[in-house]
Amino acid sequence: MQNSGFSLLELLLVISISAILAAIGVQHWKELQLRNELTTTTKQLAYFLEEAQARAYNTNENYHVYYFFKPWCISIGKGEKPTTCQEGTAYFMKPNNSVELSDLTDKKTISFWGRKNMAQTGTIELHNAIGTTQIIISYRGRIRFCKKNSYLPGLPRC
Repeated sequence: MQNSGFSLLELLLVISISAILAAIGVQHWKELQLRNELTTTTKQLAYFLEEAQARAYNTNENYHVYYFFKPWCISIGKGEKPTTCQEGTAYFMKPNNSVELSDLTDKKTISFWGRKNMAQTGTIELHNAIGTTQIIISYRGRIRFCKKNSYLPGLPRC
């Protein structure tokens, strides 16, 4: 009578198929994680800028957006540029992920004018290995975000 078990060849076949499927799954998981990091950071930064705009409007004062690098940070304040990011009225620190600040507006400064609820135009570009996003600030104070070159769910195309 023969034992009713699996042969060595059958076990090796199942293990190799499982390893191939796991390798494919890990790669897709990493891509999904990078997409989520870029989308989340872009939305958080846009909401931070909307908060700065609302603060300028509610207090009827002018607020300026300042940039710091290594690691990147964005701070808002009323007067001169602070020496560090934390000295401003409010600040947005780089999240602990792969997203980098790749491009800023030409003028290197963005201002929100509270009296008229307007802003100085500008763009902020973020990127990581999966793609690039952009935050656009219009003269009328509209803040919107979009994706430039990749599939990112929840973001419109530029």
